[in-house]
Amino acid sequence: MKKIIFTFLIFGISVFTSMLSAQQLTKEQRKAIQTDNIAVFKKQFAKDDYNKCFQVKTESFSPLAYSVMNDKKNIVNFLIDQKVDVNKNCGNMTPLAVAEQYQRTDLAKLLTKKGALKN
Repeated sequence: MKKIIFTFLIFGISVFTSMLSAQQLTKEQRKAIQTDNIAVFKKQFAKDDYNKCFQVKTESFSPLAYSVMNDKKNIVNFLIDQKVDVNKNCGNMTPLAVAEQYQRTDLAKLLTKKGALKN
């Protein structure tokens, strides 16, 4: 019984700390992704941000995963061209898992072609 409690405690701490390490995705950044315009996106995100996790309400996404979720193909292609981590795990979700969850089959195929692995 102690092992089970300890395991849940460790799991809870790891989830909590991963949520703390993610910064909030600003309204401007969300709008930049929604435009699907690379120039607008580049104004809101530094290159160092491309592989970070961002908090959106209670979930965490990389810019790639958030773009996949919103079906923003121009930004997805731009981020892939920038060599972002196609397997970046934020909130226990990779971009490929997001593509599958939101039924973005064309983006799931693209991510798989670029080396994305299933969770």
